[in-house]
Amino acid sequence: MRTLSAEERRRSAEWIAGRQGADGSLPWFPGRKLDPWDHIQAAMSLALSGHRAAAHEAFRFLARTQDELGGWPSAFTAAAVFDPCRETNHAAYVASGLWYLHLVRPETAFLAEMWPCMERAIDFVVRLQDPQSGVVMWAADLNGVPHDSPLLTGSSSVHGSLVCAERIADHLGHQRPHWSEARRRLATAIRADHSHFRKQGTARFSMDWYYPVLGGAVRGDAALRRFQECRELFIGEGMGCRCVEERPWYTVAETCELVMAMEICGLTRQARGLFEWTHTLREADGGYWTGMTYPDLLRWPPERPTWTAATVLLAADVLDGVATPTSRFFRSLDAEA
Repeated sequence: MRTLSAEERRRSAEWIAGRQGADGSLPWFPGRKLDPWDHIQAAMSLALSGHRAAAHEAFRFLARTQDELGGWPSAFTAAAVFDPCRETNHAAYVASGLWYLHLVRPETAFLAEMWPCMERAIDFVVRLQDPQSGVVMWAADLNGVPHDSPLLTGSSSVHGSLVCAERIADHLGHQRPHWSEARRRLATAIRADHSHFRKQGTARFSMDWYYPVLGGAVRGDAALRRFQECRELFIGEGMGCRCVEERPWYTVAETCELVMAMEICGLTRQARGLFEWTHTLREADGGYWTGMTYPDLLRWPPERPTWTAATVLLAADVLDGVATPTSRFFRSLDAEA
């Protein structure tokens, strides 16, 4: 079972880099909207692939566009805002991206340059943690008022980002014990599968299945049990990962995220089998279609976002099995290890 050849990786990385705006932005498609999380995912893949200057400019774009609360609109361009809510997993992911870049090639000066931006982002996230349950609210409005909607996937992503934020703070010599406490309380809430998550009715999404593992909060036997319990709901024979339980729509990005989560659990053979399916949605220029419906085999939506190709590159790196810091990045998000 193959991952990607060096030439395929190069083509995909250049395809992503060719869609970066002159301002450093990495939109879904040239001239269209971006969201901070997917923008960062694309920047991580560029750093992994040797486009370090482009990745730096992507983070500098975030520093220039960050608002006074510490977040970013959920969907925007440099000229317009399409969705003004500020999502916590978007803001937190800055820390994940910066630590990933540092693992690709250590550069303390760039971490120090981006520290004010990251600190504001993480403080924004921690302010939206519920003091009772430990869950992190999904988003806040323009005035910083939280939406009472903690999501399991979002909180799990935030957990991994808090681990990275702690490591950056430690590397730079900053003491942020309240970040560590926030991360520990969030991990407890995720592991308990808190009822406040369940009331949101999001269990139908595959990301709620694997993100607690990918984000580092759930590991070991508990992680293996999650995969055993839900495998038949979201994986079809010879296909990838279904995005939503009741819809026969299999997507490349979710498949690659699941691949990385399964590799963490030692399910490498199954992960490689899933990754094989993504080749069916690759184009010669290195881009990937979002997903495919079954049994009609329609590419839907008819779009090739930058973040989809980026997630493929990250997953291929993980599956290569080389003991490099980036290939072990997601495995290392278990802060208790």
